[in-house]
Amino acid sequence: MRFKYLFALFFFLIALKGIAQKPLNKPIDRGPKSKIELISADSLIGISGITSLRTFYGNVKFLHRGVILSCQKAIHNSGDNKIQAYGRIKINQGDTLTITGDTLYYDGDTRFARIFGKKVLLTDDDVTVESTRMNYDLNIDEAFYPVRGTIRQDSAVLKSNSGFYNTRSKLFKYAGDVEIVHPDYVICTDSLDYDSNTGDAFFKTSTTINSKDGILMADKGYYNIRNKNAQFIGRSKVENEEYYLLADTLHFNNETEEGFGKGRVEFYSKKDSLFLNGEYGEKLKSAGYTKIRGNALMRLIGERDTLYLSADSILAFNDKSLAIRSLTNSISANPDSLNNTDSTAIRAVPIVDLADPLTILPDNLTLLQDSASKKDTEKMEFLIASGNVKIYRSDFQATCDSLNYDLVDSVITFIRKPEIWSKGSQMLADTVLAYMKNDRINKMDLIQKSFVISQDTAQNFNQIKGRQIQAFFDNDTAIKLIEVEGNGESIYFALDDQNKLIGLNRVVCSKMRLNFADKKVKRISFMGAPESKLIPPHEIDNEVIELENFSWDIDKKPSKKSVIGSNFDDISDVTKKNELVPKEPEKGFSTTEIDK
Repeated sequence: MRFKYLFALFFFLIALKGIAQKPLNKPIDRGPKSKIELISADSLIGISGITSLRTFYGNVKFLHRGVILSCQKAIHNSGDNKIQAYGRIKINQGDTLTITGDTLYYDGDTRFARIFGKKVLLTDDDVTVESTRMNYDLNIDEAFYPVRGTIRQDSAVLKSNSGFYNTRSKLFKYAGDVEIVHPDYVICTDSLDYDSNTGDAFFKTSTTINSKDGILMADKGYYNIRNKNAQFIGRSKVENEEYYLLADTLHFNNETEEGFGKGRVEFYSKKDSLFLNGEYGEKLKSAGYTKIRGNALMRLIGERDTLYLSADSILAFNDKSLAIRSLTNSISANPDSLNNTDSTAIRAVPIVDLADPLTILPDNLTLLQDSASKKDTEKMEFLIASGNVKIYRSDFQATCDSLNYDLVDSVITFIRKPEIWSKGSQMLADTVLAYMKNDRINKMDLIQKSFVISQDTAQNFNQIKGRQIQAFFDNDTAIKLIEVEGNGESIYFALDDQNKLIGLNRVVCSKMRLNFADKKVKRISFMGAPESKLIPPHEIDNEVIELENFSWDIDKKPSKKSVIGSNFDDISDVTKKNELVPKEPEKGFSTTEIDK
């Protein structure tokens, strides 16, 4: 009989060594030493005084420092204060924590349990942790599963290759192919820490968060699964069906669609084919705008061409009425900001300062937010650019201090010292309104101190001045017709079919109309009594070839490279033709044919 006990002990020790390997970091018992106590068992087989081994069968229960261990078979080593248990393993700690499995190795001195089985399940209030292997440290109330496991909490199902769960602090740590599936979102990453008290999920590796509100992608940061607030460090992106926002660091709420980004910011409105780039960007859906500043660049991809615009800051509204209201409020608050008193200009050219912070009046912000909340579409309707504005398109280029772009009516308003170049022509005024049609400039209104210079095929400068000027353009965006209203003056060089100079015409008339073809004045019409003088070629000198304040600023005309800068990738332009319908002459004009 003694031989049988020794033989059984030998194989038991081998099995214990092979199966119950010690962890790399041995658990440390921080509480007082106590022995594992037997509560009940159906039967007891074998007692050894040498090893203090006892084997129990049937409804076995042990008690150790408030924890109940249950099983169908247990080998209890009272000398080492350890238990091997098999069959319907169950650990109960308090009223909330339960762990079940098939096999248990428990060390009473370190209070460390290792549980194995086809399904090892930890239940703690509304949290369940499921795996095939699990370690549980009762000293710190922390569970660890070293193999693929699943956690369920509040309709969320999490899967990872390994993980920790602290039943006391309610903190989770996951590693390896982490996936959290919830009816409202899906999180995919490789490493994640989660605080179930606050709802904050922290990650340090590439992470994607999908929800009905869009997709969040980042390499480092945190995301609150309850309020949807996200703070991402490193190149990060938020995207939905209507737009995406990309930045080096990103703070964003995917549900409210509000937040800001810093560093190499790019915003893309998919419905408008509109890009906004800069060093800082913010989006506030409640106020209905997206703002970019710091080397701000806009690219508007049209069917025929791409418009490039750079400025100190750019503000894009998805509701035109909000933009007009904010501009009107700014004018009311700063009446001196309008140097132009012309009523048409005031209506068409409201001004807003886009310096940081955004100058929307606080008293009216609630009204703006209420209106914005009723706007379902994210299609941009109005743009405001401020500070050192430069524009490049293949058919025209421009500079000014600030600019408004009404995308609904396709009207661009150039404010404060605008200069516009198009096909050999230069246009200046206090304010310029450009009307687009079929993705081309159809006409321009030049308001106050208007000056148009057009270089002809012989490199002469035809010049037109007036209080207000309307310029109409042909299909190639070259000037085809100019109408002057008030204080009109003009200089134009008459050329024959071989571009030989016939003479120089100087005309003063309150109202006039000039028709162009092939960059030459072909016909001029006057309203009233014009003062006209034709100067023959031999009498033309420098004193008569320029109107007052003439300045040909072709060196200031922006190039595509100067507008884009070196920070952004270029994109190809698409160029097509469009048709311009000429305007019929008004009654009462006298007509003079030139070089028929």
